[in-house]
Amino acid sequence: VAQWAQATRMPVAWLSLDEDDQEPRRFLSYLVAALTTVEGDALAAVERSLRSSQPPSPGAIATEVANALAAGRDPIALVLDDQHLAACDATDALLAFLLEHAPPRLHLLLATRDEPRLPLARLRARGRLLDVRAEDLRFEPDEAGAFLTEAMHLDLDARDVDALRATTEGWAAGLQLAALSL
Repeated sequence: VAQWAQATRMPVAWLSLDEDDQEPRRFLSYLVAALTTVEGDALAAVERSLRSSQPPSPGAIATEVANALAAGRDPIALVLDDQHLAACDATDALLAFLLEHAPPRLHLLLATRDEPRLPLARLRARGRLLDVRAEDLRFEPDEAGAFLTEAMHLDLDARDVDALRATTEGWAAGLQLAALSL
């Protein structure tokens, strides 16, 4: 995701989540702060609402976020890194609301270890979802061989590459660590 974020032409807001972000107002505060990095003053009214002595409900804030994003025209991306750590009924409901009501210009990328509890089937049916799963990220045999040869400067035969790929399940980090130990 980080490599994609560096290569894309659209502005990318990045939010790294943890267990403490299961609290809805905190989650929304950080989400708005992240979006502000790419939207500037467009979310200023939402930030004021969040800081008020009597902030609106999380649902009302999510509505303000969707409306503020609808005012813009250019595509933006929001990455929620480690989304599984902040997943709970409340934050899942807020994300589902944003997915349903945010403008098409918002591209939401979830980096998660678990299946998100979101209306994925509905989004998939509408052609509004691209899944990149763990199996999509694993190196194929030829990719593992090229990585070990070109990036790690190892001269291994196909049998050794296959053994390393099997041991690491094709994960780049595992291949890199194995190559370093060699």
